[in-house]
Amino acid sequence: MVSGRHAPSRWICGLLPALAVMLAVTQSAAAASLSAKDLQVLGRALAFLQPPPGAGSIAVVFAHDDAASRRDAEAIVALLGDGLRSGGSLLRPMLRDSQSLAAGDFSVLVVAQGANGEAILAASRATHALCVTGDLAAVQAGLCTMAIWSEPRVEVVISHAAAVAAGIEFVAAFRLMVREI
Repeated sequence: MVSGRHAPSRWICGLLPALAVMLAVTQSAAAASLSAKDLQVLGRALAFLQPPPGAGSIAVVFAHDDAASRRDAEAIVALLGDGLRSGGSLLRPMLRDSQSLAAGDFSVLVVAQGANGEAILAASRATHALCVTGDLAAVQAGLCTMAIWSEPRVEVVISHAAAVAAGIEFVAAFRLMVREI
């Protein structure tokens, strides 16, 4: 029989695995380089594309052979859930390796941490897909079209050169609301 003073230690030992799982889930969602609010901003920004994307998919891209990039992409996919609504369309997320973008069955590329590079740029140009990242340096370098962050305030930066190269056009009113470089 278990004495009264050992019962709490068994209860705590039983609780530890559940707490570890909850912490892992919380950390994976928090680890996303784009937050849920950033993704809401993206949904609104898509309405300003000319033409706006119809129903389709969002490729959430991670760097090949980079475990941290893959975890970030998985966290972004989890935040997107069943998809991102833009206007009357639903764009469904799909996890994609940066080396498997040739199929081009997407209208938006959401780039995970560490995945920005020439492969993403080439895929965006070839498919005329909007490239979105949380990495301002990638937008400044012209590797991606749009950087979004919502803390401490919402800010959207557009690379004019990357947009032109990918054949992406925005409504003039949107360009007044963002910073274009």
